Formats: sequence, C-alpha cells, structure tokens
Amino acid sequence: MKKIYYQVVEKVLPQVYLLYNSFNNKFILLNNVRYEKYKKENILELEQSDPVLYKSLVDNQYIVPDDFDEREIVLFRKKRMQFDASMYQVMVNTTLDCNLNCWYFYENRIAGSFLKSEVIEAIKKNIEQEYIKTSYRILKLSFFGGEPFLYFRGIKEILDFARNFCQVNQLDLIAEFTTNAILITESIIDYLKNFECQFQITLDGDRIHHNQIKKDKDNPNQDTYEKTLRTIRLINDKIPNRWLAVRINFDNKTLEKIDEIIGDLDFLDRKYCFVILKKVWQLEKDKVNVPLLHASVQKFLDKKFLLDYYIMPKGDVCFAERHREVLFNYDGKVFKCSTISSFDDQNALGEFDLQSGQVHWNETKVSYWLKEMLPQNCIDCKLLPACLGPCNKQIMLHPGENICTFDAINMTLKEYLMYLFKCQLLKEELYA
Repeated sequence: MKKIYYQVVEKVLPQVYLLYNSFNNKFILLNNVRYEKYKKENILELEQSDPVLYKSLVDNQYIVPDDFDEREIVLFRKKRMQFDASMYQVMVNTTLDCNLNCWYFYENRIAGSFLKSEVIEAIKKNIEQEYIKTSYRILKLSFFGGEPFLYFRGIKEILDFARNFCQVNQLDLIAEFTTNAILITESIIDYLKNFECQFQITLDGDRIHHNQIKKDKDNPNQDTYEKTLRTIRLINDKIPNRWLAVRINFDNKTLEKIDEIIGDLDFLDRKYCFVILKKVWQLEKDKVNVPLLHASVQKFLDKKFLLDYYIMPKGDVCFAERHREVLFNYDGKVFKCSTISSFDDQNALGEFDLQSGQVHWNETKVSYWLKEMLPQNCIDCKLLPACLGPCNKQIMLHPGENICTFDAINMTLKEYLMYLFKCQLLKEELYA
C-alpha cells in the first residue's frame, strides 16, 4: 500500500490538520498526534499502531494499493468526459447584439443581427442527424449572445421542436440561458416553466453600481438592477425545475457593497441556486482588495449560498472540449467556444450545411480543441483531479507559459482549502 499522490495538507488550527484528497474530493481533519503518525510512520506501522485511522485513510483513498496508477486514471477520466456521447450540447448565438452597454463586454457586437430562419431549420436537422448517427440520452440547448432574448422567437421555435423530438425519443431536454434577464417577461417565464431550465444571470454590484454599468440603450435611466432582480424572483418562484446561477462580476466597488447584494438575493431557494463570484478581467489581480474579497466569500457562505469562486472539483471538462458539442452562430458559422472575441471566418471551425444539417468540421482546427495539451506543471500538480487544468483555448493563447487557475484567485493554499471545505460542508447540509 502507498499514500496517494493527489493529496495536500494544511495546518488550520494549532493542533488540527486538514487533508484534502483531490482524487475523490474527500476531506479529513486529523489532530496533531494522528497527523504525525500518518506523516512519519510507514504504512505497515500505521496499520498496526492505529488501525482505526488506517481504515479511514484506506476507505477514503488516502492510502491505495501499490499498483494504483492515479495519474493515468485522472487523464483517463478527463478523456472519458471529453468523449462522453450521452449528451449532445447545442449552443446557439441567437444574436450578437445586446440591449445593454457594458464597459467590460469583450465580443464584437453586431447591431441588428439575429438568427436566420434557414439556420433554425438546419439546427433542427442537425439535432435529428446527430441522434441518428449516435443516439444520446440528453439534449442540452444553450442560448447565448449578445443577449439571447432579443430574439425569443428563435429560442421558442427551437425549443418547441426539441420538446417534441425529445418526447418522441424519450430523451431528457435541458434549456440553458446566459442572459442579462432584462427582456424576460412573465409570459416568457410561463412558457419556460414547462422545461428543465438552467440560467446564468449577471449582477455588477449594488443597485447604483450595477445601473452605472448596465445601461439600457433605449432607456438609459431604467433601473436595470430592479428588472434583473424581478426576473430572478420570477424564475425562483415560477419555474419548478430550474438551476439558477447568479454571476457577480466584481471590481472593488462591487465588493464594498456585497452586503446589499446578499440582502437583495436572500429570497433565493439555496437548493436550486448558487453564486458565481468572478473578477472582471480589466481589474488586475494585484489591484483586488483582498480582505474585502475574503470577507465577501465568507459572507455568502454564512448566508448558506453555495459559492463558486473558482470552485473545485470542476466536475467536468470545459464544454468546448467536449466532442459532442457545437456552437451555431446566428449566421450559420460553426464554433465550439462561446468566449472568443469574434465569431468570424478566421475563428470558425467548420462548415454548416444548411440543407442537410450536417457539420463538416475542419479536422485540423477542431483537433486542437480535443487533444490533450496539459503542460507538465499541471500533470504534476496535486490538485489536478479537481482542477483538470486550464482549457485548451487558454493554453493555445499562451503557448509555452505555465497557466494556473490558482494564480488568479488571491488566496493562499490554506485559505483556498478552507473555502473548499466549507463549501463541501454546506453542500452536505443543503442536500442531506
């Protein structure tokens, strides 16, 4: 028997150590005496001197058989996620236009763009063709933009088709939306309540700060914060089968007002929502008010919100690295990633045959999204099973660099492990 490679330890109290096994996302607290035994004694000695501790460590895979190749298993897990055929994910940019003007918007906005009818028909054919080619159990339709609800008619036409298709073939259907939520009306909510829905909706601070950032193009004085909260409440109250992520894009001004934001979200059912805390990319890491950030993280946890602040384990690979995923732009161009700056011919990864619904991938281009690119520092990292490394897009953008998610989070390893541990305890409490 041997100690598994993928474990880290931090002293969290004068006589207490926290051990984290990233291979299976398990935590163990050991007092000083027992930790010293585990640290200093060989496996046979430990089994004889403290059989209860030994059994616990074996049961939780801190101690594994000598022939247990954890690195190869982790790489195999990642590959299995990439080529899992059970779910087909279709992402759709209904438009690259937006009803708001946000200073941090990274895409090239195209005013007046919307999903063409011939593209909608081709998407329907593609859903059918992919099922014929290799049947799947789950169809996930993800609507993005721009602001996807600028063209709800296109969303509805695709969802109406998909609902019937999935009922006939006894498939699960998930409808996912990344939206500012301003254009979602009660009638839209009444339509969507018949689907399993996932939402990601953004706040940019308290009411004053949010309204300074998210200005309606046609009505600059509109309280967009209030409209967003109203939609979030409607989703919480009226869509029974939902998962709601409230993404808070923060700068230091946002962190200063975190109490107000938490208060405004307090109505949310904690079992069906979580908060994503994400630094706006224009704010440099060394400019973040770290005490405010740490206090904000703790305040969300204190109010029983599951918090994703670079949470691990990720649970899956990036959707763009999955074999059975495609992004259709409003004009029929084909991609895999939704976070590129330009949905143009240069970034397109293939051709979409609008007559047949078939995607003809550019194998040279698309192979880079699916190949294993993990740098050696990631393979050697003891957090790899939980992190799975940066996405291939980031690796391609920074060739030869050692990119690490951990570098961006403004926490020491000890602080980060405690955050993960608290999240795990909260999850167990919420779903007990």
